Amino acid sequence: PPLIPPEYISPKVYERFQAIPSHPIHHIIMSRASETLSNIPLATLAIMAICIGTYILQLLFDQPLHLYTMCPRNVLYLNEYYRFITSSIHHGSLMHIGMNMMSTMAIGSMLERQIGTLTMGMTIAWGILLTSTIYVVTAWLLHLIFDYEKLMIQHSVGFSGVIFQLSVLESNLNPNRMRNVFGFFTVSSKMYPWALLVILQFIMPQISFLGHLSGILVGTLQYYGCFDQLFPSNSYLQQCEGSERMASLRRQPSFVNTPDTRSWRRDGNGNNAGGVRMALLAAFASIALYARYICETIQVCIFGRGANANANIQLNELGAAWGSPSSGDAAPSSSSVATTGGAGTIQGNVEDDEEWVGLPAAIQRSTEEM
Repeated sequence: PPLIPPEYISPKVYERFQAIPSHPIHHIIMSRASETLSNIPLATLAIMAICIGTYILQLLFDQPLHLYTMCPRNVLYLNEYYRFITSSIHHGSLMHIGMNMMSTMAIGSMLERQIGTLTMGMTIAWGILLTSTIYVVTAWLLHLIFDYEKLMIQHSVGFSGVIFQLSVLESNLNPNRMRNVFGFFTVSSKMYPWALLVILQFIMPQISFLGHLSGILVGTLQYYGCFDQLFPSNSYLQQCEGSERMASLRRQPSFVNTPDTRSWRRDGNGNNAGGVRMALLAAFASIALYARYICETIQVCIFGRGANANANIQLNELGAAWGSPSSGDAAPSSSSVATTGGAGTIQGNVEDDEEWVGLPAAIQRSTEEM
């Protein structure tokens, strides 16, 4: 309905108002949004819809968030087992759910295209339960052994634990790629979840370190085949996809068929090449390697690389020299540069650029006025 009823304005003005076409930017935004949604695979889109719908209900009914968060003490002593699920699909703020859903869309879409929609759906479902379980068990053990009670009474909420699980799986399925961590540095794909865990904790200390670590452990254990008994075989899933009951689901354009072979770590016979022992060894090896990188970075920041460490830098013909001329040499002319020492050696002629016309006039004037 119009914002101003027609009886309050003249008929000619109302007719002109009705004749104005809608702004084309609206059509552009809607078309881009529908195109983005159509490119998201089905299972990833479904969990995003569940989380976003839950957040809308939070805003409408204004329920106290602490009733749905993960609190190990309430789970163990008050039997509030529903928190295993509600803690993952609830979020604390608009920024919280926005960041998590963008990460889910990016990581989940890439992973689902590799493992299929049915496997992705079961991975998310088991990830919600197993991540919460590891969180509760770890908090209970720390309280039992070290009398550390903070994690037992601490409330945590959000889908980020499962996101870290999906990140581990996606990173291990693409091990030869390099990932950029917030523009600070690049790491190998396998190290990316661990680097993200540490960097996020420094940037936002209030986030749940244990929740994210639980997701990494679940993803590592799943990749090494520790949860294979919880997942049907790929051949069985393909039979289910071919049944009439799945026909409507299979016809969805965003549905991804199950691949012929499972993408997790396998040996030459197709059997699981890991187990709990291999998963734990891989996790400890990743932690040790990442700790080594951090120590080396700190060492370079404090003590520098040293002249010998810089010997691998090849300057080649850069047109500029590092280091200084030897004391016995004359000052280099404008057309020739020969340097010794420093990180490398450059010998050759550096010719002036004949096309150089100096700074633009505006910059020259501003330089002269300073």
